[in-house]
Amino acid sequence: MKIKRTLLFNSLKGLAFVGAIILTTASCKSQKALADVAPETPEEVVVVETPEPEPEPEPVVKPKEPSAEERITSSLNSYFSGIANASSTSAANSSIQEALRMFGSSEAPVLIIFYAANGQEDFDEPTTISKYLNYLKDQGKNPHKVKELVMDAQGKVKELVLVKK
Repeated sequence: MKIKRTLLFNSLKGLAFVGAIILTTASCKSQKALADVAPETPEEVVVVETPEPEPEPEPVVKPKEPSAEERITSSLNSYFSGIANASSTSAANSSIQEALRMFGSSEAPVLIIFYAANGQEDFDEPTTISKYLNYLKDQGKNPHKVKELVMDAQGKVKELVLVKK
């Protein structure tokens, strides 16, 4: 008896499923047919357009302007490269004169860090900016970059600390 019930029950479930599909398909077709039927004489058709919302403007993010110290550091590093890679002695001398205008004095001290470990820094013998720029011209290479600088009240470089690249 159990086998007959299961077979009968499964058959009824299958019929119910097929019936549901037929009803769903029939109702969709009848709704489509109603939607496709247009009125015979349209009196007045009013079309309302909804304007698309304008996209909100993206916030303008201004790039952070470099500080005076960052600009001077960048300029000095450029001068160092320009002097070391100058095409002639006169071009190097011209760049040296331009670079010296950034300093309060041609005798401004330049300290070069040759060793740093555990928070301790060892410096080479102090030199002046004038001697250092001429060293770059003579060597034809630029082994250092600006690490720190001290400025005076007029915005000129008073002291310079360099470190190996």
